Amino acid sequence: MITDTLQYELRERYNPNGSTLRRQQLRMFEMLQYIDTVCKNHGIRYWLCSGTLLGAVRHGGFIPWDDDVDIEMLREDYRKFVKVMATEALCGKYVLQNHDTDSNYFAPYGKLRDLHSYIKEENTNDLYYKYKGCYIDVFVLEPSSSFFLSRLGSAVLGVLLYRTNPVLKYGLLRRIYYACAYPLVYNIIFPILRLLSKYGAKGRMRLALGSFFFKSRDKKDIFPLQAQKFEGSLFPVPGKYDNYLRKIYGDYMKLPDLDKLIKHTNNTEIYEY
Repeated sequence: MITDTLQYELRERYNPNGSTLRRQQLRMFEMLQYIDTVCKNHGIRYWLCSGTLLGAVRHGGFIPWDDDVDIEMLREDYRKFVKVMATEALCGKYVLQNHDTDSNYFAPYGKLRDLHSYIKEENTNDLYYKYKGCYIDVFVLEPSSSFFLSRLGSAVLGVLLYRTNPVLKYGLLRRIYYACAYPLVYNIIFPILRLLSKYGAKGRMRLALGSFFFKSRDKKDIFPLQAQKFEGSLFPVPGKYDNYLRKIYGDYMKLPDLDKLIKHTNNTEIYEY
């Protein structure tokens, strides 16, 4: 971890107590605790990943400027998670956003959304989303032998679903187009690419086709999982998290150029329950 002095300076600069970002982070932390409870109760494996794992290891919690939470699951666990969340009592607080719950959502992974907040994402993907609260990305991990096929999957999704999103307004044409394009991508093209990508993977994994993140993971770096503190509570992380993080970020203990940080969201509003 970085020094307490540096951590304090970063917190004061980016997410001091009471700031909108800190309130957003604390709301997402509540959501993460909820996911942890659900997964433990139903035997679903998941772990902190990407920037959230980096935050746990380097900062002991949120990276001070981070405005989302990332977790990963294997595809079989994600299928179980989706089924559980369809029947889970969400206490009027959350919803699992996927194409089944929001027909204008096209990503290959789910988002647990908070129903008592509002955020505007930097891109136009959320233009017609039904749910726009704070979120946790629930990424799907699957065997992947090919960087090229992973990039091809994202290109297909981008061209057929995302690029048309801001162009096709609400109406009959939009409904007809996506009623054809979405099954084409997810029921025909992706299964073929997934089958090809599985061949020769040998423990190499990537986020599900269409996720727009291409760095590979090694299954042996993930399992068995271990526990790591995040905001004072223990959560599952890859067993060899140092290997995992170095393959994605390189020297992950080195801070980035703080003048070139990229936000995921803007125009954030956090409401009381």
